Amino acid sequence: MNDLQAVRAMRADAPESSPDRLAAGRERLCAAIASSPVASPVSSPVSRPASRAGSRAFPARRPALVAGGLTLVAAVAAAGVVVGLPDAGGGAAPRPPAYQLSAATVMLNKAATAVEGRPQRAFGPKQWLYYKAFDYRHGTALTTSETWETFDGMKDADVLTGKLVVWTHSRTGPQDGTPLGAYRLLASLPTDPDAMIDALYELAGSPPEDGGLSRDEFAFRSIEQFVWNSLAGAPPRVQAALYRALGRLPGVEVRPAVEYAPGRTAIGVFPSPTHALLLDPVTYRMIGWVDVSDGKVPPGHKSKPGTAKPPAANPAKDPRNSPPLPAGTVISSFTRSEVVPVAAPGRRPK
Repeated sequence: MNDLQAVRAMRADAPESSPDRLAAGRERLCAAIASSPVASPVSSPVSRPASRAGSRAFPARRPALVAGGLTLVAAVAAAGVVVGLPDAGGGAAPRPPAYQLSAATVMLNKAATAVEGRPQRAFGPKQWLYYKAFDYRHGTALTTSETWETFDGMKDADVLTGKLVVWTHSRTGPQDGTPLGAYRLLASLPTDPDAMIDALYELAGSPPEDGGLSRDEFAFRSIEQFVWNSLAGAPPRVQAALYRALGRLPGVEVRPAVEYAPGRTAIGVFPSPTHALLLDPVTYRMIGWVDVSDGKVPPGHKSKPGTAKPPAANPAKDPRNSPPLPAGTVISSFTRSEVVPVAAPGRRPK
């Protein structure tokens, strides 16, 4: 299995939105963007990374969101950023208690600060890009594969039985699944965190009824997929707003050292107890995702009604008939190295 097949297989629990649903979200998004300042779209082709001043921002959107979108905990919680009110002086009523930002907000704000000042990465549509992919499944060894892909997604290549094979694609309809299309979509989003949250919900739409995901989880996984599809990531200011927005989504938890494969750790951003987006602990680049056991549901089994798969031909080999793995055990993870431009398929960075 190459890395492209692995991505499709591992994202089966978070189905991509249909073109009709994406189109509806885009219409609402564009209507809101029309009343807000938006940076110019990605020019094509792009011969070299633009400076920060020339980077495009996630399209600005109205900052309205339910109060639950901003997670605050009492000041007695662990270390964080304390927000207090000024003392009015003698005779004034006692100050309301101070509040702390959640650990997730603090960590993701730190990540946002780190990425927003970096140079923008952008490539010409025909630029070949190279990366390694790492696939881990519980009980098996980590596997490594190599992939070459053009930024417009029209060609990709991998090594099969020791031979380089180049594939050419013809694509119709929305291009959000291509690196360039996903990058353009991300570049159209707001740089204000509150507006970003609103944009994420608009873009994702409602989760499929049989998907087993809440609206918050579906919005999280949808944007996770777009960032993954864009091999150039997102423009720095957009990436920063995205991290700040993720820190405000209800229920998001950040763990600083998640072992997603034997001997490999990363920052884990969990929208739910069983799934996390993985960030490089030094660069804060998204490197992939991990799925972990909750200690209750066997691997491969959907926990919500109406999502069960047909019985396996050999029940003894069906993972749904095996006991659940201990809580926190990694079921699977998929990550990739930094994406690097190369001259042609088959070439590797020096």
